[in-house]
Amino acid sequence: MMMMNCNMAGRLFYLLPLVLITLYLPASSLAQSVTASFQTNPVDEDRTTILICNVNNLGTNNVVIDRTIYSRTEQLVSGTQILPSVDDNFFLSINDNADGSKTYFMTIRGVYHITDPGTYTCRIESAGGAVITSQSAILSINYNPISSDPRCSIADSNTDLTRLSGDEVVLACTSEIGYPPVDIKWSHSGCNKDRYLPGPTVTSFGFYNSELKIALSDQDNGGMFTCTLSRPDGSYSKSCSVGPFVVLGGEVCNMESTAMTAPSPTYVGKMTTDGMKSNAMTAPSLSPTDGIMATEGNDSWTHVANKLLCICCVFCYVLCFML
Repeated sequence: MMMMNCNMAGRLFYLLPLVLITLYLPASSLAQSVTASFQTNPVDEDRTTILICNVNNLGTNNVVIDRTIYSRTEQLVSGTQILPSVDDNFFLSINDNADGSKTYFMTIRGVYHITDPGTYTCRIESAGGAVITSQSAILSINYNPISSDPRCSIADSNTDLTRLSGDEVVLACTSEIGYPPVDIKWSHSGCNKDRYLPGPTVTSFGFYNSELKIALSDQDNGGMFTCTLSRPDGSYSKSCSVGPFVVLGGEVCNMESTAMTAPSPTYVGKMTTDGMKSNAMTAPSLSPTDGIMATEGNDSWTHVANKLLCICCVFCYVLCFML
């Protein structure tokens, strides 16, 4: 037992200088550390969130906070100040903790999905600007596409809604993607109601560009092609449409999907070199007894009667003169 106590005392004797040295070392010579996190992440657009940076053993070193968006880095905080070039929706406060650490609270008010999402980095730098340690946090912002989206259009050169069966049409739907990305789909309401149609969708720089290439048929007559943006939870849904298309000679459907046969168009105009008439549509011709055509026929008989009356008047005048 005596031997064990002696060994323990010997070990404490050797450790005592190390303990004393540690206690008397300046804070700047201890290991520095920093953590970074957001109070709310992801955050809804136009709301407020706070970047929290906890710094240990800062000493005489400096704290820097910067933000990287689309490969562009911007410094926001240096030391205890927000830089003058930073937007006025950023606010900084610093708390000195009981354990000697510091907490930096950088508040971002009214976050915007174009300017504010990205990688935020808290780092400790030496007086000469060398990075001692750092940590980053990525801010994501929930947002829906802008109010004018989606936007529908006919993407080819012919934007006429009156077409022949078999005509090929390219429809386009463009929109912001949103975050999380919204779903996008095409649908059709016509003779074949609620026929869902696939369309290739390209995403680029935060935008959707969905194209729908179709060959028009009788099923598309009187119908609308609709591009719909939605979220699975039902919190968002918006759409735009192209139509109604008129497919000549096809069926026409109303909203209750009852079909009727459209009258075949008649054509007027000079013959073309290929033997086809021009495609200008006109109303059916009127019969001789209808409207203006009937009026023109009665005028010819009235003209003959007037001539006979004049001849009779001349004959009577001559007869009276002779007597």
